Amino acid sequence: MAEQLFFDLPSRPAFEREAFMVTQSNAEAVALIDQAAHWPVPVQWIYGPSGCGKTHLAAVLAQDFDVHIVHANGLHKNADVSAILGGELSATIVILEALDDLQTADEESLFHLMNHARHGAQKLLLMSQAPAARLNIGLPDLQSRLKAIAAIAMGPPDDELVAGLLHKLFGDLQLRVDDRVIAYLVPRIERDFTSMGQVVKAIDRQALALKKPVTVPLVADVLTAYL
Repeated sequence: MAEQLFFDLPSRPAFEREAFMVTQSNAEAVALIDQAAHWPVPVQWIYGPSGCGKTHLAAVLAQDFDVHIVHANGLHKNADVSAILGGELSATIVILEALDDLQTADEESLFHLMNHARHGAQKLLLMSQAPAARLNIGLPDLQSRLKAIAAIAMGPPDDELVAGLLHKLFGDLQLRVDDRVIAYLVPRIERDFTSMGQVVKAIDRQALALKKPVTVPLVADVLTAYL
């Protein structure tokens, strides 16, 4: 939005637990996060397509627990991972993002992180887009360990969740929109959080440029140009 010449209020993403809408597509994953203090096993796994809400759930955990987030790619040379394994860096829960990006050189480090969690040092939450069966893991011990985890799937957003996400995205931009606008968008928008965010920002830019409220005709014009 920096290229705009008119005044533009900043976006304020809402990552509180109350801002996360629970539907059939994510209920099991949300329950896991809500019960993080009482996980029966220290290593848990949530997977689902981009935009399904994994990042939001990680943010919810970070509000309630001492959380440290690491990315799977480059795990073997991540100083924080070495500090965690060496006991120099503590956290209640370590979140490993983008397990799909794990490289061969990182596999041993993940194996050590999982052992570290199993010995009670920290809990470990794995996050990925794909389940174990679709990951290319070369280290046999790690492969079997991952396949043994009862991973929880998050589905793509259903109509109810899409509507809730749209309300949230407009709210992040401090915009209130009529339910008719949301109803118009739900069947016409790509069901990916990133794409939804881009469309909502395009609608916001158009409304600001024209100095008009967000209405169905305005949204229809934006979608025609955007799509």
